[in-house]
Amino acid sequence: MSTLLIVGVMSLTSISFYLVGSRRLGLSTGDLRVALRKMLDCVGTIAIFSVFNLLVGGAVILGVRFVTGHFVSLYLLEDEVWWALSGLQGLTWSLWRQAKG
Repeated sequence: MSTLLIVGVMSLTSISFYLVGSRRLGLSTGDLRVALRKMLDCVGTIAIFSVFNLLVGGAVILGVRFVTGHFVSLYLLEDEVWWALSGLQGLTWSLWRQAKG
């Protein structure tokens, strides 16, 4: 049921904003394609940063375990802050690259 609600609301707002953009703001479908490509570039970069940050975080935790002999849990990587900050890193990197050219 919650999935249906999410998909329904997202569809409704996407269609509404498409209509506002195309009819009231005069935005073209071609510009929407460009925006979607840029968005997918951002999503891919966010995924790369997320995986890389978790791998480095895991390596640091395992390194601390090895060097100190104290147990440090990998569950520290489960915090949502990792995903949020990785998302901001990836978005910033992607927009920075897009601003170049």
